[in-house]
Amino acid sequence: MSVSSASAHQRIPTSSYFVHRAGVLHAESVPLDEIAAHVGTPSYVYSRAAVTDSYRSTDSALSSVPHMIAYAVKANGNLALLSQLCRLGSGADIVSGGELARALRAGFAPEKIVFSGVGKTDPEIDAALQAGIRSLHVESAPEIDAIEAIAKQRGVVAKIALRVNPDVDAATHPYIATGLHKTKFGLELDTARQLLPRLIKSPHLQLEGVACHIGSMVLSPEPIGDAVAITARFACECVAAGAKLSTLDAGGGWPILYGNEERDAQARSVFGQAIIDGMQRGGADRLGLTLVVEPGRSIVGDAGVLLTRVVYVKEQGGKRFVIVDAAMTELIRPALYHAYHAVVPVNDPKGAAESPADVVGPVCESGDFFAQDRSLPPIARGDLLVIRGAGAYGAVMGSNYNSRPFAAEVLADGAGFRVIRARQSIEDLWRHERDD
Repeated sequence: MSVSSASAHQRIPTSSYFVHRAGVLHAESVPLDEIAAHVGTPSYVYSRAAVTDSYRSTDSALSSVPHMIAYAVKANGNLALLSQLCRLGSGADIVSGGELARALRAGFAPEKIVFSGVGKTDPEIDAALQAGIRSLHVESAPEIDAIEAIAKQRGVVAKIALRVNPDVDAATHPYIATGLHKTKFGLELDTARQLLPRLIKSPHLQLEGVACHIGSMVLSPEPIGDAVAITARFACECVAAGAKLSTLDAGGGWPILYGNEERDAQARSVFGQAIIDGMQRGGADRLGLTLVVEPGRSIVGDAGVLLTRVVYVKEQGGKRFVIVDAAMTELIRPALYHAYHAVVPVNDPKGAAESPADVVGPVCESGDFFAQDRSLPPIARGDLLVIRGAGAYGAVMGSNYNSRPFAAEVLADGAGFRVIRARQSIEDLWRHERDD
């Protein structure tokens, strides 16, 4: 993973799937201006080859041990992408009943679905048990109470995994750090130990695994490896206490580069080896467990861009504002996290002089921006831009604020493309409302 230094002013992650050819940015072999002409803007554009290659690279990184990749559906839940990953052999990590329905609709086998999250409702638990998924990852004693009661009512045995909180600092944005005691996620180890006797004795619960997840965008593999080692030691305790474990889940957190990172991220093979080493350090390599990982961003993040058209260019207060037709309603990460996304003109400026600009949307919020004081070439009304690294936590976090329809989603595949989610119509905005 590396960042191009072709521009001294804006760092742009390298990509084999979104490249300029004959002066025009392409998605695989499809010119993005052609997609804009056929589908309109704003639109998300994904590369099928990028998703495939990312998945296979992750799979290869874990090839030395029995493993399952459970793609984090929350990163991008488009059915076309889910179906593609399912055909590649992936499982699914879900966090809601809606994601369970999506995963099943996309073809994922129930035994390859794990259900994470701190607030599963009774109907969601019931649906998961009815579907027969691999495991419910529990994060509190009250959640265990709920699962046990519903399993008893159904007359089934609920497969669960304990998500432990290893208290390892992921050194990431506080909003996406999940492995410290001060977060809402997971069980502290002492609490998990106290729950063990009850879980092992229960006729309606089967402890099939232990899990951890310390956060997203973890640039260094060391914290993930340390968290896995702690979790592996606890897995050994569970087996010694009589639990019949089959899974150690190392969570996700594998990063991509957005362009503003102070250092490059390690290769997937390095992350995979750190996790495998963590299992060995913790002694779980001797237990015959299947290693499960839950990458999302690292599979689809680089595989997508947000394609947008310039509406106006405005000079005011000594600043240049590039106003585009996409907004925080399409990609909220810059407003929510001050997240950095590289901004690339579809038509190559060919060495034109750059100057600072704010790239902003039309929504009536000062936080509606994609880039601030970003060095960009001359840009005019009607020009096309892409926001890079938008394949994860983009369309899935979209909203209808300001009564803006959801953007279209497009999948590029070699020299062709197809719409995999049509642009929402204006009428769809009030389809389920009453006006009386």
